Amino acid sequence: MNRLIINADDFGLNKKVNEAIMAAMDSDICMDTTMLVNFEDSEVAAKLAISLKRIENIGIHLNLTEGVPLTKKIRNESLFCDANGLFNNKKTKRIYQLTKSEKLAVHEEITSQIQLCRKFGIPISHADSHNHIHEEPGLFSVIINTLKIEKIPFLRLTNNLGKTAYIKKLYRNTYNSVLKNKGFVATDYFGSTSDLANYNKRIAEDSITELMIHPGEIIDNQIHDVYAKENLSEVLPEIIQHYKLTSYSQMKCNKFVHEENRTQIYTDLAD
Repeated sequence: MNRLIINADDFGLNKKVNEAIMAAMDSDICMDTTMLVNFEDSEVAAKLAISLKRIENIGIHLNLTEGVPLTKKIRNESLFCDANGLFNNKKTKRIYQLTKSEKLAVHEEITSQIQLCRKFGIPISHADSHNHIHEEPGLFSVIINTLKIEKIPFLRLTNNLGKTAYIKKLYRNTYNSVLKNKGFVATDYFGSTSDLANYNKRIAEDSITELMIHPGEIIDNQIHDVYAKENLSEVLPEIIQHYKLTSYSQMKCNKFVHEENRTQIYTDLAD
């Protein structure tokens, strides 16, 4: 049976999100989450995860787009921050390259986020990013080098399940192949629940798929996604029954990255 990771993004954003994510984990419809560390409720979220013995299943949600930076240099970089020193990158256009000062500022900021996450008591099993900022070509090398230094083993793929324009698809396939060659890939597919439902190709055998969710509300004991506007308590069990649910922490421990199979899967996806 193919494996499935369900990751809840934005842990630490606010109290409602924190509670909804922990409820999803309690309900066995989600095993992983990634944490924002620069929000008021971030440390509270970490303490909640520690009390529930969930720290092994938490990664970091690298953030360069929203909230207050942890470090000073990046506050002076207009590509990322406004005049008040707050993150304000709306991703209206691709970031193709960084200046030397921007590279130093980004490295300093994401290093500080990683270190603060660990200070909270979270060992960090994997990484992704807020608003998918890690997908920007100009940020790739800075993020990968920082993850290497900090010994974080996995970084999320770009979306290869959803429909997209040819040029964007070409970029995503290239990005995912480079990420694989760098040794940071744990999965073969990534997208949303709707991307998976509408995927018109066969999911390869012995593959691993990651689905991104955003639990944010609990209504009548049902967990709802704040972006997809769907009832996760209904949608996810229907998906899970066709897969074996797993987690990034299990991959980190077992190192079950089947390189021969994965190479063939990536060849098929690029066609």
